[in-house]
Amino acid sequence: MTILRDTTDSTLAERFAHLTAAARRLHLPSGHDVRTAVRWGVRQGVPGVALKVGARTGDMFARLNTDPALKANPFDYYDLVRTAGPVVPGRYVMATARHGVAMRLLRGDEFRSGVPEELMPRPMQALYEWSRDNAAVGGLTDRPSMLMNNGADHLRLRRIASQAFTPKAIEALRTRIEQLATDLLDELERRHHDGTAVDIVTEYAGTLPVLTIAEILGVPKELQSTFLGWGERILPAADWGVPYRTYRDISTTLREMNGWLLQHFETLRRNPGNNLLSRIVSASDAEKSADPGGGLSEAELVSVAGLLLFAGFETTVILIGAATVRLLGDRDQLELLHAEPDRWRNALEEVLRIDAPVQFTVRYPAHDTEVAGVPIPRGRMVAVMLAGASRDPDVFPDPTRFDITRENARDHLGFGSGAHFCIGAPLARMESEIALRKLFDRFPDMTPAGTPTLGPNTTFRGYAHIPMRLNA
Repeated sequence: MTILRDTTDSTLAERFAHLTAAARRLHLPSGHDVRTAVRWGVRQGVPGVALKVGARTGDMFARLNTDPALKANPFDYYDLVRTAGPVVPGRYVMATARHGVAMRLLRGDEFRSGVPEELMPRPMQALYEWSRDNAAVGGLTDRPSMLMNNGADHLRLRRIASQAFTPKAIEALRTRIEQLATDLLDELERRHHDGTAVDIVTEYAGTLPVLTIAEILGVPKELQSTFLGWGERILPAADWGVPYRTYRDISTTLREMNGWLLQHFETLRRNPGNNLLSRIVSASDAEKSADPGGGLSEAELVSVAGLLLFAGFETTVILIGAATVRLLGDRDQLELLHAEPDRWRNALEEVLRIDAPVQFTVRYPAHDTEVAGVPIPRGRMVAVMLAGASRDPDVFPDPTRFDITRENARDHLGFGSGAHFCIGAPLARMESEIALRKLFDRFPDMTPAGTPTLGPNTTFRGYAHIPMRLNA
């Protein structure tokens, strides 16, 4: 990881020394918290300092992650990155917003996902290994997550998880999702029949996916709100430079959730349910029975379940919210959908293109290479700006126009591409289509009741609140 490997950067070294001294002054009460502080320093503290240093020296990825104005509206900035070159150099992280280059980085065999821990300075590797907390493993940012693994390990995890995501298994959820959506809309109509404002995110878009994930994971009804709270508290882990107190809360939350999941796996083994997580646990245990070295470890099962929570929850919430705002802002497109409902599927692809839930991901090469004539050294991270690549005018004419009839809308990179293509994409598509069709069929005259507000996350860019009046 270049941010951690560049020992010649005296400014960064001095800032890290200050971070270390600050950690000592925290007077943490236990070895457990000391390990959390050290892990934060390696994974968030040093990168956070590097982002601030890089932003002052023109690093385009660093600016995106530190400038509040760019966080709020990054799209003109993606155009600037695209114009600057196929792969733009940076003090610590390179960047691209070109569709063809992004595809090369996402699909190239020599490129890896995650953080190149093996390239950290040895003392920092030792610190990170010492501070590793298997009880606080997350599905987004920690190995053995599928997002952080590559090669044979990634394929093994994905192969077992995919057994639960067959087209037949996904389609079997359709009736249940439709019923959940209908029940939620009935409740909205009951509570807001007098014209009071409804928050589409908190009362619908954010509720339906968590109920669906509860079905997938076999979460008891009484724990569903707890699971939603866990997801909201863990989500900041997807960002860079997270403050220590936030990181400590994330670690505490992960321990709570993972502890429950470990007990839940045993429950599913004793009483397998008709849910996708039961199938994953059963498939893993069957492989272990056939081969003691096969299947998934408990930590790997935890990481898969954690990834399902976020892959199936957060991206779907963002997609439903973004589509609602887009369609209400373009009544002609909405009227076309009312007249020709068969266009809903392509309309969702256009929302994924123009309002990508995941703004960027990161890749690094396993060896020195070049892309589009630009040398990329081994281990140098490249930010693949998915949302920028999905607005590349060389691929999508008039890219800022929202057009549900766009013929190549599905060429977007909203779900990534290559080996790490989102495993939950079919579920997200089906769930979002059901949610939106039912919402606009029930309340065709819905109108804004205020200005939608964005959430604080940079990586997952979506609305936190969308006030509406249903006008039923």
